[in-house]
Amino acid sequence: MNLLFVINSLKNKSGSERVAIELANKLAMLDGFKVTLLSRDTNKADAAYPISDHVSVIALTGNLFDFYIKLRKHIADNHYDNVIVHNMGKLSLLCTFMPEIKKLITLEHVSFISRPKEIQFLSKLFYKRIYQVITLTESDKVLFDTFHSKVLVIPNFSPFPVYKNKNNESKEIVTIGRLTHQKNYIHLLKAWKEIYNLIPDWKLNIYGEGEHLQRLTDYIEQNSLQNVFLKGVTSNVQKVYEQSAFFVMSSKYEGLPMVLIEAQSFGLPIVSYNCPYGPSDVISSNENGLLVEDQNVQKLADAILKLASSPDLLQQFSQNSLLNAANYQPEQILQMWIDKVFKG
Repeated sequence: MNLLFVINSLKNKSGSERVAIELANKLAMLDGFKVTLLSRDTNKADAAYPISDHVSVIALTGNLFDFYIKLRKHIADNHYDNVIVHNMGKLSLLCTFMPEIKKLITLEHVSFISRPKEIQFLSKLFYKRIYQVITLTESDKVLFDTFHSKVLVIPNFSPFPVYKNKNNESKEIVTIGRLTHQKNYIHLLKAWKEIYNLIPDWKLNIYGEGEHLQRLTDYIEQNSLQNVFLKGVTSNVQKVYEQSAFFVMSSKYEGLPMVLIEAQSFGLPIVSYNCPYGPSDVISSNENGLLVEDQNVQKLADAILKLASSPDLLQQFSQNSLLNAANYQPEQILQMWIDKVFKG
């Protein structure tokens, strides 16, 4: 089966790029699958994550119109069985205007409700040209069900096996993601401001890069925050998870956050805003973490303080995180793709 994955870029160390590459790598190792990763700007050497030698990588450069013309020709010349678009809002709409696609599938990486109103409107008009819509969460599926007849939920899988050697002595809190409006780390700093002096032996580590770096740096300096560190991009995310006690997320919206699935694989409890959508699919509140009222800084602070102040709760949540992590291992997720999408 000849598969084409289309994504805007593979250069950034973020969840959608990691999902696209991991899924391509895993499928390309199976008998009977030929996989190509196509983007607007990334060759194999430039990719943020390692790409298997079994996966072909193509970059079609130029403006959006150039990309459309080149992509249309490429698809017409190569006769793919399935074209899977890793969609953040607009790319799937572009692909609906390509008549040469035999079977167009879109994997929706961010929640439908978080998109601009005009994109939502156009999607409702043109998604009828898409064969199948894959969402990451049940909540997002409900919205797509209102205008598409073939919607399926397939969660992301963890690139890591379930880890058994949790560091129970750690007093480091971690978050990983782009320093952007979506990730909303200014709320996390505001929450930290409320509690850091109550837990002086704990540290907050923020990993990532992005346009909000200076804003966050300025807030830390202006408020003289202690024990919080902007760590930049990590080349060893496994080590980061291994040395951390729990994970925190302050996003305004998500799809199904890859970092939450990864963190659980290392037995990390999670404190997160109950934003649309994704955290509530991974976190059972008071079982493997704490779901917090969306965008309530004080409650986010209270939840972080509660978990950092309770070793017993940390241990209990950690054990349950490891149990839940088994649901996101590659074998069963890949089988869903094969049985319900490629053979469906």
